[in-house]
Amino acid sequence: MTLPPASDMKSDTMKSRYLALFGAVLVLASSARAATFNFTGNLRSEASSYNGLGLGVGNNRTKNFIATRALLFPNLVVDDHFSVKSQWSLLTSPNFTADATAPLGVGQGAYVFGDTAARALVLSRAWLEWVSDIGVFRLGRMPVTWGYGLFYDAGDGIWDNYQSTWDRLEYRLHLGYVVGGLAYTKGDKGSVFANENDQEFFGAFLRYDNPEVEVEAGLLYEKQQRSATQGADLSGRTARNPQFHNKATYTAANSLAHPLNNNLVDLYMKKTTGFFTYGGEVSWISGNAVSLSGGNPTPMNALAVMLSAAVDYRKVKGSLEFVYASGDSNINSGDATGFVLLHRNRSPGLILGRELLGAQGSESVGLGTPLAYSGASSFSGLFYLKPSVRVEWSPSLTTTVDLILARKAAVGGGEDANLGIEIDLGAEYSVYKNLKLGADLGLLAAGAGIAAPGGSLAYALRSTMSLAF
Repeated sequence: MTLPPASDMKSDTMKSRYLALFGAVLVLASSARAATFNFTGNLRSEASSYNGLGLGVGNNRTKNFIATRALLFPNLVVDDHFSVKSQWSLLTSPNFTADATAPLGVGQGAYVFGDTAARALVLSRAWLEWVSDIGVFRLGRMPVTWGYGLFYDAGDGIWDNYQSTWDRLEYRLHLGYVVGGLAYTKGDKGSVFANENDQEFFGAFLRYDNPEVEVEAGLLYEKQQRSATQGADLSGRTARNPQFHNKATYTAANSLAHPLNNNLVDLYMKKTTGFFTYGGEVSWISGNAVSLSGGNPTPMNALAVMLSAAVDYRKVKGSLEFVYASGDSNINSGDATGFVLLHRNRSPGLILGRELLGAQGSESVGLGTPLAYSGASSFSGLFYLKPSVRVEWSPSLTTTVDLILARKAAVGGGEDANLGIEIDLGAEYSVYKNLKLGADLGLLAAGAGIAAPGGSLAYALRSTMSLAF
């Protein structure tokens, strides 16, 4: 008798445990006198063709695939005070897409048609919410979001590929329009021997949300502590975006500094006046980072800024988005200035920011980032400007035009800052209330920062379907 590989056996065992847990929840929901069980979810599918991704640096790298993602959000309401919420991905292809099976839920997952290594029924979030007379308590592996999503983004949009999911204990107190809170977060834990390989975040936040005057603002402070052992580990395995376990191999994979013991301060504001909505977010990281030389920690001072303005006039909606994340022209200088924790949902275009290009191209799907195109001794950071226009021709049909102008925020010797100009055209048609069909066309004139002369043009065609229930 031939046994299946150990990895398959382990996967089947975990799947059985998840099914047993899911069944137990259903039994509990049906048998508990006061408990009710409900769920929502969504399904998305795309057929995509990307051409010219090599940009003259590598081969043509034409990429063609069909991908689908189905998510379920079960909610067990025990009574007026207690509920248990979760997120399940029905199928995921961790070798190709944002991995729903990775620790702390790097992505929501997706299934690439024909992938024999796809995994089934992945539980990526589960947390308890307790509404008491003295506030709201949340405990478990939960979504975390803040402001415009420069640092924390729950990624609940149907076309989001990444999400902030953390093991966390959180307390919130609601006083009218003001919400205050405290949080203790375990970002990553590689050992149970004291804090030998550990992350601990201690946070406090204050948010004001007044729908009567259409103002929302918030202030977040977080003390982030990582052990030296984990800091060294992270700096080697997650180059270019240490907040996520990126499968792409980047030039500086073993030399990019990672925050070690630092402070995060984030402030955002959003205001609506008549047809106009405007606001912004500023995120500042200070403290120290992993030393690249193995000596004393390196001082760290990094900044990210997002500004947004939008107009909503009848059937026409226009917006302008500006994002800046500081870079580091010399990561060996003894000072770390790269905002390496920029959330990966801040990817501006259908091509630029979604797929890896040029010499960094890979067989992955949706794992791109504009931060990937630095030299061995620099970290690019990012600057982009994105004007958009959306027209609602009827209750069922809308069209969108996006223009993206992107540059590196910092460059090393001999590098070019220009990432390129991209134009994306999209159309979406609502067949039924919750069923939408769409088509997208993207055209990228890549800059010298990622392309060789004569190989600067890439284009993409995509058809989409989405269903919310």
